[in-house]
Amino acid sequence: MLTWRIAAVLAAVVLGGFPQLARAQVDLLSRETVHGVVDLRAAAADGEPSFTDGGFGKARYGAEGAGYHGRFDLAMGAVEWTPRFGWEWRAVVDAGYQPGQEHLFDLYQAYLSYKPVPHSATQFSARFGLFYPPISLEHDARVWGITNTITPSAINSWVGEELKVAGAEAKVTHNFGGQQLSAVLGVFGYDDTSGTLLSFRGWAFHDLLSQARGSFELPPLSGFELKFQDTETYSTLEIDHRAGLYGQVEWRPTDRLDLQALYYNNRGDAVGVTEDLQWAWATHFLSLGATAQLDEHTRLSAQYLSGRTIIGRTTFRLTDVSFRSAYAMLAHDVGPGVVSVRVDTFQTGDNANRPPVANDERGWAAMAAYRRPLNQYLDLRFEALHIESTRPSRILAYEAPHQTQTIFQTSLRFTF
Repeated sequence: MLTWRIAAVLAAVVLGGFPQLARAQVDLLSRETVHGVVDLRAAAADGEPSFTDGGFGKARYGAEGAGYHGRFDLAMGAVEWTPRFGWEWRAVVDAGYQPGQEHLFDLYQAYLSYKPVPHSATQFSARFGLFYPPISLEHDARVWGITNTITPSAINSWVGEELKVAGAEAKVTHNFGGQQLSAVLGVFGYDDTSGTLLSFRGWAFHDLLSQARGSFELPPLSGFELKFQDTETYSTLEIDHRAGLYGQVEWRPTDRLDLQALYYNNRGDAVGVTEDLQWAWATHFLSLGATAQLDEHTRLSAQYLSGRTIIGRTTFRLTDVSFRSAYAMLAHDVGPGVVSVRVDTFQTGDNANRPPVANDERGWAAMAAYRRPLNQYLDLRFEALHIESTRPSRILAYEAPHQTQTIFQTSLRFTF
């Protein structure tokens, strides 16, 4: 109850400025408030079937048997509505289509933000609704997209599929002596199932976004797991009616360096469960991130995330998985384009160790991408992604525990 009172206090502080709306400009529908993204994708992949087809595959695209499997599809068609209700209030509503999702068209984000004009070295902002916490260092484009590559890291692929929240977030930023220090506090619900995919499927690399009402299919489960877990998981669900919390500290000592630390805890009770076997997972993690502008044309970013997710009673854990992942990415301007190179490592450890196989895995991935803007609205992207991982539970899908996979993708993206 205390955390919900904190959320109410935050809302009261922000809503105190609401009368300003009547005296400021309102823009609901215009070229400045309606945007869109259309992503045409060609891909060729070898290796095991994708997790989107109910397997343990680590990528959005996969194959069956020897050789490469090619495909061409509309990878995303989405709209973003950003109406303004004066100088200080605006909304963001993202909705769209991605193939393989449960619903043909669904909501991704919908929130109201408040950002008053600063009158001192200290600034305040807040947002309320359905949104992604400020974890990703990669997602900086419309419809929670990424600018220079096609596929995000393992860390931020997981954010996209399991870490969307419904709640309130407040941010305070102070500028002093050429430096900037920010603090963020978020209070949320509807993220009780976070940890399900990470436990039963493991880490993955893809640009799919969880739907507000949709689900992801799980790979084959053991006989023991089928007794307590459904074969699909809903990313946005409230089960135990307990508020989660996250807090972030960000420091910019210069305009070339940004350091971040975020702690997230959904405060799941680990024993709440619905009739269709969706659980209130107890999930917490620490994320550390850094971005550096090495020179006029070169940028380096790195992120590390480590945590644990549990369901079951203290005396008998049904699932207890520790997880961690890290990546480093270098981006360099080459003429009008950008070349990006990234290396990921990832791991999960099964602390419960239930038969017949444990939910352990280890792996790494390497990515190289090139983005070339064609005009104000179009850009062309090329990406090669190689993934190697070992996961014993692949035997449930009659696959070898160790798998290697390479995916080549080309994206023609229209953004307006």
